[in-house]
Order: sequence, then structure tokens, then C-alpha cells
Amino acid sequence: MRHQMKYGLLIFVLLTVFFMCKEKTNPADTAPTIASLPNVEGEWTLEWENGIHQIQLDLEGKKILFDGNEGLELDLDSMGIRIRAYDEETVKGYFLYSDIKSKSWIGTWENRVVRLIRRK
Repeated sequence: MRHQMKYGLLIFVLLTVFFMCKEKTNPADTAPTIASLPNVEGEWTLEWENGIHQIQLDLEGKKILFDGNEGLELDLDSMGIRIRAYDEETVKGYFLYSDIKSKSWIGTWENRVVRLIRRK
């Protein structure tokens, strides 16, 4: 009987430790449904370092074309979109959903505040 209590207590402790150490997801990392987001898809212009760049956003495919070229992708979270190169962890750009206007969108690009202008 004593051995059963010891094993029961050991199992209880192990299960408690297991569930306490289990990795929890951060709610901020959970992207909302695309249908609930403001309309961010389409063509945008970015003025960056004395140059004008064309950006095309595709939320469904989580892709971005930068001056007509691939190589960047979108990561959606609960607050905005992160733009990064496929082969890098570093975020190139970040734009909050709350900052989008009908014709412009303020965000950051390589740690500088920038504005995207919607092209029609």
C-alpha cells in the first residue's frame, strides 16, 4: 500500500511539473482571420532612402512583391503584419492594422518610421 501511494505521489508530481513547463502560446502571436482585417491587400508605394519602391501585398498567400520581385514574406499577428526576408529572422517592416488609413499606412521599415501610399 505504501508503494502505491509513493508511485501515485510521484506520478502526480511529474504530471504537475509537465503541465507547468508546457510551452504556452502568446495571444499576441495569434493572427486574426483575414476576413476580420482591414483591407491591406494591393499595391503600395514606399519612399525609402531617396528611392520609390512598389510593394504588393497578398495576405492569403502571405507573400509580398517588392519592386516586382519575390523574396519577402508576411507574418500576421494580432496587432499587425511583419515583413521579412525568407531566409532571415530579422523583421524588415512592421505595420499595425490600427494605423491603416484609406490611402496611407504608417509603419516601420528597417527601424525607421515610413509611410506606404496606396496605389489605385
